[in-house]
Amino acid sequence: MMGSLHLGSAAGTRVAWTRIWRGDGNAEGRLAELGIDPVTARALVAEETRPRAIHTGDGALVILRGVNANGASGTQDMVSVRLWIDGGKVVSVQLRKLQAVDELADEVAAGKGPEGPGEFLNVLADRLTDRMQDTVDHLDMALDRLEVTDAGAPPPQLRAEIARVRRRIGMLRRFIAPQRDALEVLVVEPFEWQNPLQERRLAETVDRITRLVEQLDEMHLRAAVAQESLSGFVAEKLNRTMVLLSVIAGIFMPLGFVTGLLGMNLAGIPYAESNWAFLIVAGVLVAFGGFEYWLFRRLGLF
Repeated sequence: MMGSLHLGSAAGTRVAWTRIWRGDGNAEGRLAELGIDPVTARALVAEETRPRAIHTGDGALVILRGVNANGASGTQDMVSVRLWIDGGKVVSVQLRKLQAVDELADEVAAGKGPEGPGEFLNVLADRLTDRMQDTVDHLDMALDRLEVTDAGAPPPQLRAEIARVRRRIGMLRRFIAPQRDALEVLVVEPFEWQNPLQERRLAETVDRITRLVEQLDEMHLRAAVAQESLSGFVAEKLNRTMVLLSVIAGIFMPLGFVTGLLGMNLAGIPYAESNWAFLIVAGVLVAFGGFEYWLFRRLGLF
């Protein structure tokens, strides 16, 4: 167990926030002690989860994701926080540490945290969205650099960077879009512990997440276009190289035929005994090569 805290309330009541670490070996037992039904408990400690919200009685099972910025973990990693919220308590279950939750816990312990379950949900959702926005903006800037600044980088390096950005975009969208849907449920469904002002604030957070999803969709399209442009650039460069090699082969093929013919060690080759024959043949070959070069340039082959 990670510990218990108390959320203050303007009405003077104190709502307990119980933090449970899934790896303590008795998470389901602790949830049962808190009066959480077995089905909900299994959902809270499940190995794999996606963001969602389920209205049950006057409570809600809420599973959210936040960007993991813990030490060596990559910022593209998204960590789940599983919540049970009702009018009398908040229970959170975590598999891994999440900075936004830890900061909120520190504020609650210092008496500066949110008051009541509704405000707790508002603050947590807002902070998770802030960190997602920072990560998406960072990815957007990285994509800008790939499109402009790094245009002269080697194609293999560009290809690897674009693929990395596309993977991160896809991973973020996989969790951010369902998170928007989960929070929408909490806006629409009526809860006694959530007042109209808190519903409107949560709706604003939903709107921010919607813009994030739209930004990720636009970035995914830009990354796909950049990848296609890179493939086209590489193909065009290869084609130019092949044309150049073909032109060079076209120039030297007839010259090689002549030199090969004259290089045969057979009797009867004209002017074999002449002192000027080599210079004459060399001059003819240079002139013929120059004519071929001019002709290919005139035809626009290179």
